[in-house]
Amino acid sequence: MEKPISSWIMEVFRPTGSVQVTPLHAPRVADLNGKTICELSDYNWRWEMTFPVIRELLQRQFPTAKIIPWDQLGVPTREAMENLEHVAKMVKEKGCQAVIVGNAA
Repeated sequence: MEKPISSWIMEVFRPTGSVQVTPLHAPRVADLNGKTICELSDYNWRWEMTFPVIRELLQRQFPTAKIIPWDQLGVPTREAMENLEHVAKMVKEKGCQAVIVGNAA
């Protein structure tokens, strides 16, 4: 009698080595009220359309949040976005406590 699929165990070889993942990002902010939220565009897909919608929805849900739009952050081009030191500097200078990046519809 053949085993049901739900009891199969699959082992997969990972050629790249370790499977441990260490956190690469800061912890999520529990509540956005009173926080400064910065929009950081990656200039890949329709940021000029999606950020206004995200901004409006966030302001409704978190009315005391301050949102710095992508075009006021100081990272005006894809080339500037690729300069991580510049991005970090702008995020710190604007007092960002949360950042939205890589949004898509």
